Amino acid sequence: MKTKLAWHNTAFPRPLWQWLVGLGWAVLIISLLLISTISMMSVMAPPSGNNLDKLLHIGAYGVLTFGMVFALPKRSLAAIFAATFIYGVIIELMQGAFGEGRTASVADALANGLGALIIILIWIWLSPRLKHILA
Repeated sequence: MKTKLAWHNTAFPRPLWQWLVGLGWAVLIISLLLISTISMMSVMAPPSGNNLDKLLHIGAYGVLTFGMVFALPKRSLAAIFAATFIYGVIIELMQGAFGEGRTASVADALANGLGALIIILIWIWLSPRLKHILA
């Protein structure tokens, strides 16, 4: 017979999934704030041609998508991808319109979408393997 521990007998009173949702929200909010803030900062010189900029876009939007996947577990992955991609496009347009020394870039918007897509594909591959842990 399996007994449930009282909340005061364990350091983690909630199931693991609920903690992951909370972590997802924290990652989502922090990444939204950082992306929004950093994207609108003025720059003195244009980025160099070494494509490091694109890797930063992929990473930032990958982290944002990771947060969304865990914060919004009942949303479809297609909706999460669409929201992330649209947010990336809006940020690029705002950079072009309001960012001092910044320009809107289709390549950056595509890198944003690629970061989101990579996390979605990893989640599609990984989630069936984690079902027993997240149940």
